[in-house]
Amino acid sequence: MNIKVVLDLRDLSPQEATVRIAEAIEDLKKGEVIEAICSKPFENLLSKLEEAGYKYEVRKVKEFYVLRICHTANVKGRIRVEEHQEKGELEINENTNVGKLIERYPKAVDILAKYGFTPLKNPILRKTLAKTITLGQAKRIGHLSDERFQELLKELKELKDEKNS
Repeated sequence: MNIKVVLDLRDLSPQEATVRIAEAIEDLKKGEVIEAICSKPFENLLSKLEEAGYKYEVRKVKEFYVLRICHTANVKGRIRVEEHQEKGELEINENTNVGKLIERYPKAVDILAKYGFTPLKNPILRKTLAKTITLGQAKRIGHLSDERFQELLKELKELKDEKNS
């Protein structure tokens, strides 16, 4: 079996993790595997995987869960999940997905770049990298202090207020 991708979803809500997994398995070909690491069990996703014909296994490793999904000849179709924040409010906090933030507020790219996340200026990286990372993960990668991160969140929330007025 060929592992195509490993998803680190530990900082995401169970719903957001399910969405990311559903997006990732759309590109799987027969015999390919993805692994996802999450801080909560994948309870809502497992029945959907079974219905769609995917083979999977879940194991607990320390305080995390690892889900391994394999595309088999029995796969019948896509996994359908609805994103809970798609139509409602997008909370801006450390768990906010950067891709969703930029999708909703395109000016967020400039703010994020100002705080050192310049790779997001590249449209290709924005489409790939941004979907896989939360603001909290970006904070750790960019070594932002708590104070600087709070400034970033404040500016991003101002975008939200701007759009709602």
